[in-house]
Amino acid sequence: MNTLELKNILISQISKIDDESFLSALKTILDSRSNTPKNYLEEYNNELFVAEEDIKKGDSYSHNQVKENIEEWKKK
Repeated sequence: MNTLELKNILISQISKIDDESFLSALKTILDSRSNTPKNYLEEYNNELFVAEEDIKKGDSYSHNQVKENIEEWKKK
């Protein structure tokens, strides 16, 4: 079986899957193969930018607030 045949088999099998969580897992696997170091760096920088914007808007928690929230969740 060559690469083209294998791709066609996989495409056919994937097109029959309706399980969203399974498809999401497949996408994660495929994304991990296709991400180049540049893409990781871009994603990392975008996440940093979003985090910095959240901090500027006050949408963040202090370390103590997080610890208190965890303790509250443990009680439930």
